[in-house]
Amino acid sequence: MILSLDTSGPLFSIAVLSNNLIKQKSFEANKANSEKMIIEIHIFLKNLQLSLDDINGIAFGAGPGSFSGVRVACGIAYGIAFAKKIPINGVNILKALAALNPDRNTISCIDARMNQIYLGAFEFKDNKINSIDNEGVYDPDNLPILHVKKPIIIGSGLKSFSNEMRVKYDYLAPTYDEKNYALAGEIAKLSQNDFKHEFDLSNAAPIYLRNKVANTIIERQKSK
Repeated sequence: MILSLDTSGPLFSIAVLSNNLIKQKSFEANKANSEKMIIEIHIFLKNLQLSLDDINGIAFGAGPGSFSGVRVACGIAYGIAFAKKIPINGVNILKALAALNPDRNTISCIDARMNQIYLGAFEFKDNKINSIDNEGVYDPDNLPILHVKKPIIIGSGLKSFSNEMRVKYDYLAPTYDEKNYALAGEIAKLSQNDFKHEFDLSNAAPIYLRNKVANTIIERQKSK
């Protein structure tokens, strides 16, 4: 049984994967919900008549995404895994977005703040989701050429930079999806074959793609 959580984007979510069935809860991302995430996990498990003692592994959204959100998920997952001596696995959020449409090629894009976009392209082949272009962080007026046919373009980066994305990628004949999605369920499914046999942090590093957290005051003034 896998417990998963994601606090990296516009929706926070918690999920349990058991016997290929997903139970999931989501709520709006904000500071108050960050501070009560552990309480929400216990309530969620209790409503399923479960406890942390029933969990065999824990997965979390490792980023890229909100710096503070990624740290919240990492910290909680690390704490639970260490205390219970269970395996832990971090899952790439760009790949989790692609997993929402496993029969489609996907361009996943996340608002990286500071007027930048986290971007990755994926293809569905042989029942697997494979990265087909290097993931990175880009300025919206300098997006990379991507080699993916008729993709679905999805993620918070599309909502923030719709015009730039459409100008750059309309030639691919894509479908655009600006909705916010809870990702804990997809994270649980993607993680299930990547767990170690015991507590081990080798698969649990956060994914930032960019070291800088925020613009300075001067940089913010120049961007106005």
